[in-house]
Amino acid sequence: MGDRAYAQVLCRAKDVAAFEELGCGEQVYWKGLPEGVLFLVDQEANYGNSSSLRDLAERGYVFIAQHDAGGDYDAGRLVSDGKTFREVDAMVHEPRPCVAVDANGFVDRKQLEAVRKYWRAVARAKRKLGFAEEENVGDAADCDV
Repeated sequence: MGDRAYAQVLCRAKDVAAFEELGCGEQVYWKGLPEGVLFLVDQEANYGNSSSLRDLAERGYVFIAQHDAGGDYDAGRLVSDGKTFREVDAMVHEPRPCVAVDANGFVDRKQLEAVRKYWRAVARAKRKLGFAEEENVGDAADCDV
């Protein structure tokens, strides 16, 4: 048993078995998801399912995910467009990623670039999942792309 946290995923219905193996189960939450897209939740994701989702991304799965903070790690936002996997830090109850700011008021440039790459991957994943350009997918990837 590891450090457990709430996690959620948007994925293709045809891929649901791979996510169920991680402990995710379908939840009826959002109305109007594109046909063939499911919303899944794991109430007790081991380390937020982070490494398991990375493995699925390496196998070409497309998803948009997030997990809450655990005892050993911050909340995170994760995305795979089937070719690229991105994971960035976030705050609990905040759908957008966060970037550290130092004592002098300067943002961490590496984290900022990682967040920019994350948003580009979200846009690609949304297209592959069938979301219209202007559609907002809610907490799993709240973005203006």
